[in-house]
Amino acid sequence: MTRNALIAALCAACLAGCSGEANRQEGEAVVLGDAAREVEAQGLKPQPGLYKTTITMTGLEIPGLPEGMEGHGAGLARTLESCLTPAEVDKGFDALLKKGQDGECAFERFALAGGQLDAVMVCNAQGRTSRMAMKGTLTATSADLEAATRLAFEGMGEGTMNFTARHERIGDCAAR
Repeated sequence: MTRNALIAALCAACLAGCSGEANRQEGEAVVLGDAAREVEAQGLKPQPGLYKTTITMTGLEIPGLPEGMEGHGAGLARTLESCLTPAEVDKGFDALLKKGQDGECAFERFALAGGQLDAVMVCNAQGRTSRMAMKGTLTATSADLEAATRLAFEGMGEGTMNFTARHERIGDCAAR
């Protein structure tokens, strides 16, 4: 999964502060824009500010890795900081979700109750499909998620990447 698709997933998770399961027929996918409009209708807006996201890889399995390399990369962490401006918040959830999206993404499953998320997002980009299952705790200014991503490696088969992600508001954005 690309960094942009991961950011889209985190945005979707962090902005999805409504309760219950997305309104749809059984088996029908929920596109990110529809989920965003549903959240917006609930009256929840993210708080503008400076956010820190730390992503820690907990497992990596790629077909064809040499023996002894299984799980290579586990424990590697990357921290990013980004500013969510009042103008970005005012554009609405749909614009925020699409900002980080890489390809076409939709939720295969989306359930959120009492701040607990259980979701599966499927993205199709550059002729490839990735499937990310996410579970964790969400608030309007934070997310603690565990995720497992299945993706196809060209000519090699399907692999997995597991990670944890912590997304939190750490203050106000720097003055420009």
